[in-house]
Amino acid sequence: MISAEAEIESLKAAVAQRFAVRGVLVTPIALTFQVATPPGGIDAPFDALRLDLISKDYIPTITQERGEVLVHVQRRPPGRFAKRQVNLLLLLLTILTTVFFGGAWNWSGYAGVPFFSAESIGYGTLFFTLPLLTILGSHEMGHYLVAKRYKVRASLPFFLPSLPPLGTFGAFISMRDPIPNRRALMDIGISGPLVGFLIAIPVTLGGLALSTAAPVVPPTGVDGQSIQPSVLFSFLALFFPLPDSFTMHPLAFAGWVGLFVTAINLLPAGQLDGGHVARALLGSRQFYLSWAAILALFGMSFVYPGWFIFGFLILMLGVRHPPPLNDLTRLDMPRKLIGVAAVVILLITFVPQPFVSVGSERNVFFEDLDGLPISRLNTTMALGASVTLSFAVNHTSSGRERIVLTIDPKNLDDPDPGFSLFFQDVTIGDTTTPVSDITVTVFLNETERAIVNLTIGAPASGWSVPVEVDFLVRAATFDGSLTRELPVFVRLT
Repeated sequence: MISAEAEIESLKAAVAQRFAVRGVLVTPIALTFQVATPPGGIDAPFDALRLDLISKDYIPTITQERGEVLVHVQRRPPGRFAKRQVNLLLLLLTILTTVFFGGAWNWSGYAGVPFFSAESIGYGTLFFTLPLLTILGSHEMGHYLVAKRYKVRASLPFFLPSLPPLGTFGAFISMRDPIPNRRALMDIGISGPLVGFLIAIPVTLGGLALSTAAPVVPPTGVDGQSIQPSVLFSFLALFFPLPDSFTMHPLAFAGWVGLFVTAINLLPAGQLDGGHVARALLGSRQFYLSWAAILALFGMSFVYPGWFIFGFLILMLGVRHPPPLNDLTRLDMPRKLIGVAAVVILLITFVPQPFVSVGSERNVFFEDLDGLPISRLNTTMALGASVTLSFAVNHTSSGRERIVLTIDPKNLDDPDPGFSLFFQDVTIGDTTTPVSDITVTVFLNETERAIVNLTIGAPASGWSVPVEVDFLVRAATFDGSLTRELPVFVRLT
């Protein structure tokens, strides 16, 4: 067995091989060396020292205190990883729960077929379980492979089974070594969200494409939860001509989950992936950003209670992010740009109110300006004249509702009929927005309704009068679960 003196001399020789040692201090916690800064900087020599000492089961840390550069050497904590059979068992359980409580559950609701049918299990697995587990698994393997590249001990992913509608709580890896430097902190932290994000985008696009042929939702609505789109999800939806009433395809839901998981992980709090990125960018100042993110989660719990639980968990696990072993070397410009990209990804994928409770009471309807329900509009006009009709669109949703209004002219906009139909403007509260289009999207909170001015222009000739024509005004929720139609009858004289 090597003596304490020989062990100290061996460590001193290892440090002296990379740095000029000016003094040594022995404490019960660590062996501290006062060193000179090498001409080429401390980054490369310290990383070489770290790799050298790891093989001897030691971990070095470098700090600067009162103008002195100090290298602290401590014993490397023994690895306490669970056996790989645990990872495999959790993976198998998660596959089962996502097949039945994720894939079959979502396909059954989408296609209206029995939950335990071969169709629900087969198509649910293909269009939900596989893409979702691919996104989650790739996210964690991104962390794992980059950690291995930096010689940081890391476990294989632990998948967590759950109940509907996902069948999983996600996955995580466990790291037992401190992060070497800010560069590694950035690379390990951003690798998972970036890989998951890049996979979630084509999954979402494929799901939205399949949603264009989705079955129509009954106008009475559905019970349960309605998801709300992020900025990116809404942008991707612009590439597909979605029908006025549709059910989101399970593949699109898997993509939505992948984007939402990316956003949650990029929150700059504690030791989330976003916490790693923020600590690499800002150093110890990340502590204040971490507190700001937690307080923001508590504030958003008024619109979605789940944020309170998530914020509380981060608070219990620790607000402050531990520093890397080398916290002195700053990031290079490419990694700073990657950090900025992480912030952009967070902003375009985060949803403050991801789920809105819906049920049989959720409704969209038309009413007159006095608040009374209406089932049709009637007007009489002469050839060549123009008239403006006013009506209101209201709802009973327990949250913010996004409603798309469209005009179905029923051939009245063809050149021969010669009618001009468009929404002139929309008023919500005290704000009036000009439209001059056949489509408009309105956002209404629980107490708001939209007052709409509809302009009808009749042709100057080409019709034998008197005659009655009609067209439709359609109101549909963004998720397609509710659609209402208001017939408009015009008598030409």
